[in-house]
Amino acid sequence: MALLSLGSSGAEVSKLQEKLIKLGFFSSTASGSFDATTESAVKRFQTQRPWLLTDGVAGPMTLGEIDDSLSILDGQDALKAFASGSISLDMTSLRSKRILSLAIQRRLRGLGLYPGGKLIDGDFGSRSEGALKDFCNGVVISVTTPLQLTPPIADKLLITQQIPSVLNDASKPGRISTKYNDFQKAVGATDAKLGFLDMGAQQSPFKETIYRGKDFLAATNSAGIKSSSPGSISFSNYPNIGTKPTISTSSLNFLGSDITEACICLGHFDGGQLTTSWLGKKALDIVECWSASKIIPILNVLSKVGNRIPGNPSDLILKNTGSAGRQFELPIALIDICSYRIDVPHSNALSATLNAFESNREQWIKNQTGNTKSIEFGGKYGIAATIGVPEIRDRSSGSQILSFQSTATGGNLISAYDLTRFISFVGWHGLLSNTQKLPGISDRGIEQAVIALGTDTARYVDTAISTLGLENVVDSLVVLSKLGFGFSEKRNVTELVYTAFAQFIDRQNPSEPKFRFFALTLRSSQPGPGNAVAIQVDTAIATAVTEIIRRIVTEDFLNS
Repeated sequence: MALLSLGSSGAEVSKLQEKLIKLGFFSSTASGSFDATTESAVKRFQTQRPWLLTDGVAGPMTLGEIDDSLSILDGQDALKAFASGSISLDMTSLRSKRILSLAIQRRLRGLGLYPGGKLIDGDFGSRSEGALKDFCNGVVISVTTPLQLTPPIADKLLITQQIPSVLNDASKPGRISTKYNDFQKAVGATDAKLGFLDMGAQQSPFKETIYRGKDFLAATNSAGIKSSSPGSISFSNYPNIGTKPTISTSSLNFLGSDITEACICLGHFDGGQLTTSWLGKKALDIVECWSASKIIPILNVLSKVGNRIPGNPSDLILKNTGSAGRQFELPIALIDICSYRIDVPHSNALSATLNAFESNREQWIKNQTGNTKSIEFGGKYGIAATIGVPEIRDRSSGSQILSFQSTATGGNLISAYDLTRFISFVGWHGLLSNTQKLPGISDRGIEQAVIALGTDTARYVDTAISTLGLENVVDSLVVLSKLGFGFSEKRNVTELVYTAFAQFIDRQNPSEPKFRFFALTLRSSQPGPGNAVAIQVDTAIATAVTEIIRRIVTEDFLNS
């Protein structure tokens, strides 16, 4: 597939322009000439999908995202048209209508009846047919034998927001893990491409609004919506910087043995005051956290930058000191670290570069979290830094903002609590007082972190919401996260770490919507290498996140 860029012309450019017109990004006519207006339209589209490079070039990834966005619109139109008609389709005929099949698969996913990810493929096979039958049973609508798609079924698919039995069934032992293991087999998961860890933001059912995360967070104070009821959990004010909260060790008994360490911070917000409850399972144990710990150099640099210039970090350049060598716009580097849109080595090398701006990494972490345990935060991520002696300069003035301090070396041994505290700094920044929020970091700096962390390839929260059948009753979803995964030859274990902040409005009861928000870190460590072990830890994290969210939205968190 040819790259379409400034100066290209012909039928393919016309098709691109027609697609951008339909999506609302291009207001001119389809001339077939890739001019500056077309380039700006492509950039606007790319900006709303921050895992894409915003370069104005329509390459395979950008064109694929454009086609996928069109298929969502076309599928909705096709399903509405079918529902208003009088013709029924047998399964063989439905399989020949890919756009309609995709729309049905997406609706079934949102109701918790069909897996997401790569299985949203338009191939209406036995799995899709079984999910459609489950839907008919769930909403008590008659079906034919053999199964046919009828206009009444299509209409019911369009108007059904939730099937309560799906959420209830998720509490049954083994139900979710069985679903997730089946998904891993269906997508052919391996340790190099796991079903959930490597799903990618582009597979999220909420991908169209990922770029709006900062707006959703900014609206929390003014939304006038209460958060979930604390129930019998004890809540207190979010701790000040450098103060470690009391962490309950008796509330996470429902997490199985596959989850070796965990820290969950539940938020409660009412009347303008954020209170939190901290729950843990070996939450203060010092363990290898792999790439999940990359949020630390990101926030360290943004904090340091904010102390120097309170303005816009997007004007900053990461480059070699005293050299005209390779350079990056700082916000682009942050997205590259979290999204892996280039590759894993690139993310690792950039993270090691950011860590070079702090001379005492361990003490800086302790100063923020109040955790006095002995940690080892080298921040090298197994690869040399992209820039050996980096500096950060202001693009406009040319002045140096940050200078090289020390080379990143060694592992990243910290606690689940430390990671949870750092991710919570980002998500709750707008609700924290000056004594509670990360020192120095500006609102614009937090925006850059929100954008970057929204592009994480691990989509455990998104998957959980769909699996629980909540996709259509949740809005303003924000998911900020960072994965960490690896096999340690020294310890002979495969380890997976997931740290996340999530916030959404739960509209299961339309007359009483509620904010749900939480921060968490989960870690799974299992003996040995290989596909089976990697899939085991990936499924364990996905299952645990789903159960945590189920308990949050049903407000029975303490029932174990």
